[in-house]
Amino acid sequence: MRIKAVIFDLDHTLFDRHGTLRAIVPKLRQRFQTDPALSDEEIARMWIYADDRFVYDGWQYIFSYLQENGVFTEPVEYGDYRSFIFETFAETAVPFPFAKPMLLQLKKDGYRVALITNGQHALQYKKLALTGLRNVFDSVIVSGDVGVEKPDAEIFRMMCDRLSVKPNEAVYVGDNPVCDIDGAKKAGLYAIWIRSTRVEPAACRPDEIANDVHEIPMLLTELQKQYG
Repeated sequence: MRIKAVIFDLDHTLFDRHGTLRAIVPKLRQRFQTDPALSDEEIARMWIYADDRFVYDGWQYIFSYLQENGVFTEPVEYGDYRSFIFETFAETAVPFPFAKPMLLQLKKDGYRVALITNGQHALQYKKLALTGLRNVFDSVIVSGDVGVEKPDAEIFRMMCDRLSVKPNEAVYVGDNPVCDIDGAKKAGLYAIWIRSTRVEPAACRPDEIANDVHEIPMLLTELQKQYG
C-alpha cells in the first residue's frame, strides 16, 4: 500500500466540539431559561458529557439529557434547541489549533488532502470558514450536495475518483466508529479513528487509533515505512 491521499471528517476531528460547546453556553442561557444555580462551567461539563455519550445517537438524546438533569427551568421544544445548535455552530465553531498546520504539513509531504462531511452545504462551509480550513483542501464533499452520506461506501469512492486515487491508496481519518471508520473500511480505505469523544469503537475496528489529528503526519510516516 502506498498512501497518496488523506481524507478527513470535520466535526470532532478537525474542529473542537467540546471547545465550541463551552463557547456557546452564554448563548444557550440567553436563548433559553436555565437554572441560575448552575455555573457556565457546570452546564458545559454536563453538555460535553452528554455529547460524548450520545453524539452518535443524535441531538435528541443530548437534549433529553440536559432536560432530565435540570439545565432548563422552562419548557423547551426540541425543534427550537436543534435550530439553536445549527445557528450557533455556524457562528462559533472553535478550531483545534493544530488542525491547519497539520493539513499544510501533509500537503508539504506530498499528500492530496480532502474532506468528507455529512450535513448541509451552508452549515458545513460556514464551519470551514470559521476554522480557517476552507481553502486548504484539494477537494471537499458535503453530503447534502451529493445526495449520499457516510457511512455509504459510495461517498468515499466518489472522493477517491475526484482525487484520482484507488481506495487502497487513501486513508480516512474520523471520530465516528460507524459513519467514518466502518464506512471507509467498507469502501476499501485505510481507516484511522480519532479518540476525540472517548467512546471506544464497538462493532467496527479501525486500522489505527490516534488521540487527535496532530498525530497524523507521524503516523503516516510510520505506515509508509511499514507498507511502502
